[in-house]
Amino acid sequence: MKQPPGKLGIREFIAIGILMVGMKATEDTPAIIYQHVQNASWMIPILSAGIFSVPLFLLLKTMSLYHEKNLFAVIQTLFGKYIGFFVCLGIFLISSLTISIDTRTYTNIIRTFYFTTTPNLVIYALLMAVCAYGAKKGIHHVGSAAYLIVYYTLAALYLALLLSTQDTTIQSIFPILGPGPFEIIKQSTLKMTLFGDFFLLTLILPNVKSSRGFRKGTWIALVFISLQSCIILLTYICLFDTSLGSNGYPFHATIRYLSLGIYLPNIEIFFFVIWILSAFIRFTAFLYINALMFGNLFKIKDFEYLIPALATVYLLIGSIPEAPIDVSKNYKALMLNSTGSFYAGIAILLWLTALLKGEFKDEKSKNSV
Repeated sequence: MKQPPGKLGIREFIAIGILMVGMKATEDTPAIIYQHVQNASWMIPILSAGIFSVPLFLLLKTMSLYHEKNLFAVIQTLFGKYIGFFVCLGIFLISSLTISIDTRTYTNIIRTFYFTTTPNLVIYALLMAVCAYGAKKGIHHVGSAAYLIVYYTLAALYLALLLSTQDTTIQSIFPILGPGPFEIIKQSTLKMTLFGDFFLLTLILPNVKSSRGFRKGTWIALVFISLQSCIILLTYICLFDTSLGSNGYPFHATIRYLSLGIYLPNIEIFFFVIWILSAFIRFTAFLYINALMFGNLFKIKDFEYLIPALATVYLLIGSIPEAPIDVSKNYKALMLNSTGSFYAGIAILLWLTALLKGEFKDEKSKNSV
């Protein structure tokens, strides 16, 4: 299957970034964060973004040396054929486990709040089927769809937050530092996974119109999402207070009781439709990137044909945990604390390897000629 000739513009790329990373605030991630830092949870997105921006900057700096090459190509160029292969395989396996856990989380949300009598497997299969169909269309189509839906997603999100403020209590943010500065810094470092998808997005760098636009879009999306996540978590804290730690899905608990006067007492279906469309775009992009990884690893040119098979494998992996609490308490919490550090480590090692090999000097020499 041949990809369309068009490439992603900066607007489409930013839209994909916002939906892939920003949507984490509408699942169980806020509750997991709150369990460790309580009232100071709202600080974590900004601090984590600041910490992760260092390895991300080094990664983008390294990627700029290799025009039109994606992350896996750069890894194999710098680390060599064999070491590079195993590093790339590790990234693929971690990313595969992440998408399996995240899609299962969304299935649990849909089953818990909206389709309580529908079997998990049916919901899960429909979710993966839609995402697989979209991913086979190519990243250009995914970007176009993301740009169309992102404005509705943000408008719905901000409307939900605005309507929920009538039941908030600002005193809930005290004590502001929660368990203390040390724990806040520790958790901010561990929670770099919140922005780990920016590491994976470097795989589609050749699909963006210009490398400069890619870098600019990455920083815009990173700053925007960190500020937005901070506001969302702050709203959750003021709304739920200490019960946020035991409230697995605060966004959906919030919209369940929103209303627009006596004439529209229950408007959660409006927010659900926008949310599920955003989820489709998020996992469609995620699935495409994973298929691209697999194709790069095993030199498969038409990797799009593998997308349905990968989606089926992820469905089977995601179906392993029996209870929703197992997904959040065990698997999701572990991935949230470890994946970001792994990605950051790879980014720093790539930069150090390029520096020791003199790649940056060679680039300066070429520019001076």
